[in-house]
Amino acid sequence: MSEHSDLPREGSELTRRMVLAGVAASTVVAGVDIPAQAEMPAAIKPEDMLAFIYLSSALTGIATDRLAPGFAAPPQPSAPLNVNQGSDPVDIKRDYFALLMQPDTKATFAKLLQIAKDNAGLPAPDRNAAIIQKVQAGDDTLYLGRSIVLMWYLGAWYDPRALQAINRNPDSDLTFSVISPKAYTQGWALSVAQAHPMGFSQFQFGYWSRLPKDRDDFIGKLT
Repeated sequence: MSEHSDLPREGSELTRRMVLAGVAASTVVAGVDIPAQAEMPAAIKPEDMLAFIYLSSALTGIATDRLAPGFAAPPQPSAPLNVNQGSDPVDIKRDYFALLMQPDTKATFAKLLQIAKDNAGLPAPDRNAAIIQKVQAGDDTLYLGRSIVLMWYLGAWYDPRALQAINRNPDSDLTFSVISPKAYTQGWALSVAQAHPMGFSQFQFGYWSRLPKDRDDFIGKLT
C-alpha cells in the first residue's frame, strides 16, 4: 500500500501531531483574515456548492446537514446537484469555498468538485467511499483533500504543499493561518470533543456538569 493511501491515516503522525497541535495553536492566533487572493466570489454555482458539501462530508465523516444546516438531500436523490442546500446563517462553507478558489489551488479544487459531482447520485456509503478512493488517486487531490479536512476541523489553512513536505520529512516546518474570526469559532475538532475555543461557546452555562452526548448528536449520521 502506498504511503499516501488515506486522508489522513488513523493514528498517523499527521492525525496526532497536527490536529492536536492545530487546535491549541489556532486558539492563540485567531483573527487572521482570509487572504486577499481568496476574496469571496461574486457568485457560486449551486451545483458547485452542493458538490463541495458532498465532498466535505465524505472527507470529514460529518453529515451533510451538519456542515450545511438545512441540507435536505434524500438518501438516493434523482438529481443530487439540484436539491435544497439549506439556509445557514453562519455559512462558513462559503468562506472555505472562497479560499479554495485561490490561484494555487483552484485547478485541483475543480478536480475535487468533479469527483464529487460524478458520484453524487450514489447512496451515501458508496458515494463517500468512491469520493475518498478517487481523491487518493493523485498527490494533488490527496493533499488538497487533507487541507480541506483540516480546514473544517481546525478553521485553519494548511497549504497542501506543506502537508506533502511534512509527510516526507516530519521535521519540516509547518505553518498555518486561521482563516477568519468566524472560522475560529466553527472548527469541528473542539465541537466533536464537546469543548469550545477560548472566548466563544454555543453551549449552555453549566454544560460541563452533565454527561456528554453521543458523538452522532454532533456530527450527525452520514445519509
